[in-house]
Amino acid sequence: MPTSQDYTPTGIRIEGAYENDRNAECSDTFKSIIREAYGVKDVIIAHHLVYVREETRADGFNYQVVEEVPSADTLIFDHKVAEKIWGKDFLPILHKLVEEPVETRDDLLTKLYNSRKN
Repeated sequence: MPTSQDYTPTGIRIEGAYENDRNAECSDTFKSIIREAYGVKDVIIAHHLVYVREETRADGFNYQVVEEVPSADTLIFDHKVAEKIWGKDFLPILHKLVEEPVETRDDLLTKLYNSRKN
């Protein structure tokens, strides 16, 4: 999870650095969720969560469209993504995740994601 470098000497959290470390720590889970929810292959987890969609247009060419999810929590609590991952009864799972402190939320997310019955 985030490191001591994510805080000032007096304990103020430096949000950008904290988010970068949080995303890196849980990147495998975030990549899996994005691949499953959006049906894509290319995913990059950095400060934002980025993926590439491909589409064939009327001219017959394949185009790549770069999409960006601004934060881990935006991905986790997006209802369309949640329904795709957890099914129609996704709200109780989101309630568990929202009640979890951010410091341990991603661990719970990974546990819940890996324990699903597909």
